[in-house]
Amino acid sequence: MLHELLLALSGLSGELFVPFPPQPETATTFKIPPDFPFLHEAEKTSLERLATLGFYYRRIVLFLDRQRGRKDCTVEPKPTVHSVTEEDTILLRGSYIHAFCNALNEILADFQKTIIECEIKILNKEDNMGGVVPVSQFVSAFGDYYIILPHLHQLIIEIEKNPSTYFGSRILNLITDRCNTGVPELRTIMLRVLQACHEVMYKHITSWMVYGHLQDPFGEFFIKDETSKIHLKDQFNQTRWHRYFVIDESFIPNHIPHDVAKSILFVGRAIATVRNAAKPHEKNNTLSNSLSSLHLQHLLQLSSRPIFRQIELENVVTIIRDNVARWLWQVVLTGDKIVECLEAFRNYFLLGQSDFALSLVEQFEKLTTSRSMTSRILMVREQELNSLLVRTSVGTSAESDPAFEKFRFKLPTVIDQKTTTTPSNIFDSVILGVPLRLEYDIGWPLDLFVTAEDLDKYGNIFSFLLSLRRTQFRLQKVWTHLAMIRKFGSVDNKPSDDKNYHTLMPWKIRASMMFFVDCLWGHIQMDIIESNFRTLVNRINISSTHYRRQRENDEKTHINESETFRDFEDIRIGHATYLGDLLRGCLLESRTCSETIKMSLNICDQVCGLLERWNGGVIDDEKFSQIAQLDNEFRKQVSFLFRTLSGINKTGDGFGGPPRHLDQLLLRMDYSKWFSVWSAQ
Repeated sequence: MLHELLLALSGLSGELFVPFPPQPETATTFKIPPDFPFLHEAEKTSLERLATLGFYYRRIVLFLDRQRGRKDCTVEPKPTVHSVTEEDTILLRGSYIHAFCNALNEILADFQKTIIECEIKILNKEDNMGGVVPVSQFVSAFGDYYIILPHLHQLIIEIEKNPSTYFGSRILNLITDRCNTGVPELRTIMLRVLQACHEVMYKHITSWMVYGHLQDPFGEFFIKDETSKIHLKDQFNQTRWHRYFVIDESFIPNHIPHDVAKSILFVGRAIATVRNAAKPHEKNNTLSNSLSSLHLQHLLQLSSRPIFRQIELENVVTIIRDNVARWLWQVVLTGDKIVECLEAFRNYFLLGQSDFALSLVEQFEKLTTSRSMTSRILMVREQELNSLLVRTSVGTSAESDPAFEKFRFKLPTVIDQKTTTTPSNIFDSVILGVPLRLEYDIGWPLDLFVTAEDLDKYGNIFSFLLSLRRTQFRLQKVWTHLAMIRKFGSVDNKPSDDKNYHTLMPWKIRASMMFFVDCLWGHIQMDIIESNFRTLVNRINISSTHYRRQRENDEKTHINESETFRDFEDIRIGHATYLGDLLRGCLLESRTCSETIKMSLNICDQVCGLLERWNGGVIDDEKFSQIAQLDNEFRKQVSFLFRTLSGINKTGDGFGGPPRHLDQLLLRMDYSKWFSVWSAQ
């Protein structure tokens, strides 16, 4: 009977211990047949409890065999409560599940060793009861496995039921949860399994952070290579920094913070991008051997720890990221290159070159005037728009600027036009009636610093500023037109009061509209763009000065406390903050404000269209009614915007707190309390 018990513990059924319930049902344990004689009920219970361990053992062995691609040769049905399809088997394969199976195999090896030791005791009759080994001795020998094997059995059932949920590094979440137990024996076993899976994770992290290689044939790591998914037509929009590697958040283990995962992505992407972009003969295209060895040593020490500690990983990743960020700034980027790039964006995306901005608006006005807005304007091609861009530069400072050659216009495709409209890009179609984007062909190594998302934000700001500048230009032309017809047009020698009112009304409406547009333009250019741009440039220049002094080994040079040390990552974050401030300063992150400004500019354009066709005579009642109606609508829109901005300035709703820059805008608009009185009417 004891030998039958040993066979049952090994996962093999016999005449004494048979699968229960019998076929055709799926067995869930081993039991002694009810008609088996000579057994006390207590003995029977103890034996069946021991035999259940063998059943769990067999289930785990079959799970391991399936992961290794072995076929089940036994006559009993596959002992799974969940039918595993071939697709599930493929999903389960990978480095993490392989490490998990190896850890289970080591645990089962200890279980097998215990079986062998019990068999030796039976054969050698090592007991004090007349050569009979008691069942209690087996119960004592396998005491820990009453807790361990059922837990492992439930674990593999969970994995088989949800193969994709626990695929790759996602399995770490399940194992970590199972480690949170108050049973010491079970916690020790689960920590062994967790350490085996963590070794795979550390191998991925080490290969990525030290060498910049993504050794992940099964796609299990939380960093993915998206190179094959990039279409050739999108190459212009995608910078090299964002073209290859991205984070798949679904694969980030719960015990690894998202900021740590982003730092891991940054380090490997920096090393890989510099290595792939630089020429083989160029120096400093890889980390120094000493620095790589130091990083490798840190990560190897972490991987050898029996217990994972989040703070230790965070500290090591921070050290490596800081070292790589400094290296990236020193050997790849310089402050001068970045400042030149930002100045180009300031001149063209943000319309800082006034002569270029004016020439561009004039060229678009000529284009729209020469074509019918309803029929032919939609046929404008990108080549024609880019030719217009070249003509714009003639006679301006952009004509001799090498950076200008990298700018070009793009008309989004039909698929792009179907994307959801955001508050930031609602101005794309103001100029031509169809979406129009200004893009920049960012090159190496500046594409490490300026991302594709950054270029998209610059394009949104350009569309808004160009729409605002166009309205300002048209209002200036209307003033010239009104002045000319006042000087040379026909004048009634005895005008009545009504005629005087009709004659002066266009001047009054144009003045109020011009005041609003000038306030908005001056606020954005001076209070928002210029101040934030100077702050960012000063921040970059401080870092460049620090590195220049560091390279010269000038230890005697004193650095002011305000000139704090900054690396590539810090400057990149500063640039992202700068762009966010520009979007908020232009009110493009608020849909309500953006739509109100767009409607106000549209009303200004309609009024300009009516006044440009006025020949200087008395405005007839129909045209007067149209202008008066537009003026009333303009007053409503501007009053609503003023009240909205005043409320935002007090509460900070949608801006993360009261935005101080609105004080400057409201002061420009309401320095004489004119808008306060106007909006209160």
